[in-house]
Amino acid sequence: MHILNHGSFIGVDRGCLTCTLPDKTQKRLPLCDVLAVVVAARGVCFSGESFSRLLENNAVILHCDSSYKPIGRTTALHRIVHKDIFERQINMPPSLQAKLWFFLLKNKSENQAFLLDCLCKEHKIWQYIQDNCLEEGNIARHYWKVFFKSFGKNAPKKREHQNAENPINGMLNYAYAVMSALLHRSILIHGLNPVLGIHHKYRFRSNPLVYDLIEPLRPFSDYILLRYHKKYPRLEIETFVKHCAKDMITARINIGKAKKVSLPVALDSYISSVCDAYRTEIVNNIKIPSLKGLSFEE
Repeated sequence: MHILNHGSFIGVDRGCLTCTLPDKTQKRLPLCDVLAVVVAARGVCFSGESFSRLLENNAVILHCDSSYKPIGRTTALHRIVHKDIFERQINMPPSLQAKLWFFLLKNKSENQAFLLDCLCKEHKIWQYIQDNCLEEGNIARHYWKVFFKSFGKNAPKKREHQNAENPINGMLNYAYAVMSALLHRSILIHGLNPVLGIHHKYRFRSNPLVYDLIEPLRPFSDYILLRYHKKYPRLEIETFVKHCAKDMITARINIGKAKKVSLPVALDSYISSVCDAYRTEIVNNIKIPSLKGLSFEE
């Protein structure tokens, strides 16, 4: 359950978790179906019983700041450390690390190719994938060169990651921050430790696993920006900031062989399958959200 309305009240009624909005309308969800409650609004109140029942049912309460970034969580005592997953993260063999990272990069490249195909742009990414030449730097330079052509005279000359001067790069950075927050939420809910990465190394106050697992999802953030650009060609960053999180949460995306689902649902399925990969050491079953069949009419 995502709490996005300020001043909501969370209670329990006849086996259901209830969310009463300020206008007195009420949403209900069976307690047994609640994996987590994500609090991304101000002034949210919980009844004592709702707190207890959620923890009894092994749910997680995740507290977010105004940018939807997780800043704390409330869990049952036995869930403070997910022992099985934690041990597998620490003791992951180098061979599995290499397979996981290659799989993530391949899916990132495929999603980049699907996006450029949707834009009807000529590109070489499918050839890179076919030749098994997934050198991240070369693909990135080619991708951004083709991708930025969609913005005409406003296009940046290069990709800027920090302190971006071009507004398009600034909006990309913001979109990635929102995606990171959504992904961070799923990582914590499913018991993974975000400081134990696959490829990226830990630095002070960093979350390497988020940086690793977001890679195949970055093209989806690029898609959100392009869809915004088609609606608002003047590219006002203030408007984009207001719409970015909402667009991500409501947009539909492919996951496995299932029908298109909302991004939060797709991320939960993705991270759950990553947990399975840690247990089985089989990476090909990871359900990475795909941009195949993408359309800007959705």
